[in-house]
Amino acid sequence: MSQKDRAIRLSLVGVLLLTGVGCATSKTTTERDRLRDENRELRAALEQAEIDRLATEDERDRLVGEVNRLEQEVSEVGSNDQVGSNTGFEAIENIEIERSPGMIRVNVPGDVLFGSGRVELRAAAKKTLGGIADVVRTTYPDNVVGIEGHTDSDPIRKSRWKDNLELSVQRAAAVHRYLQSKGIDSQHMYAAGWGDTQPRESKAKSRRVEIVVLTN
Repeated sequence: MSQKDRAIRLSLVGVLLLTGVGCATSKTTTERDRLRDENRELRAALEQAEIDRLATEDERDRLVGEVNRLEQEVSEVGSNDQVGSNTGFEAIENIEIERSPGMIRVNVPGDVLFGSGRVELRAAAKKTLGGIADVVRTTYPDNVVGIEGHTDSDPIRKSRWKDNLELSVQRAAAVHRYLQSKGIDSQHMYAAGWGDTQPRESKAKSRRVEIVVLTN
């Protein structure tokens, strides 16, 4: 091979090598740029996700605070309704007062009001019921007032009443009539008997008449 032919062949080899290197470099650069772009997109998405997470946590904290505030207000309202100011019945002797949302229960022991198995009011009971009537008439004149009779579980044996239910109804009616005689509008009152269906912790406490004032 002549010197000239050898020179030409070496030149062609060099051109091919340079072309191959150039193509490889171009592909590497393209792939690198693609990966960089993808990396930037992922970082941007990550940053946005972090922003959204913080915003969600802030909103959650705000909502938790709002829920706690409302629960506190409900608790305070309920406390005020149950304890609140004087009901007006506190000065009356021989009664128990129970206050709950929407109503006041004035519990008068049955033994204070009636003799065993009887529905005629004791003389001393009229003072207690008179005091209750005064409070209802002056403080709760337009409220619905229920008179609910209750007995213990002992069966009726020595009275003219068929059973405890009838006895409780007649006792409630007796109190209803007395309060009406003291100026309570009968259209605002109702009488009911529960017999022995709502007992208390003892037979003595189960025998009772409850004056229920609806406060709503």
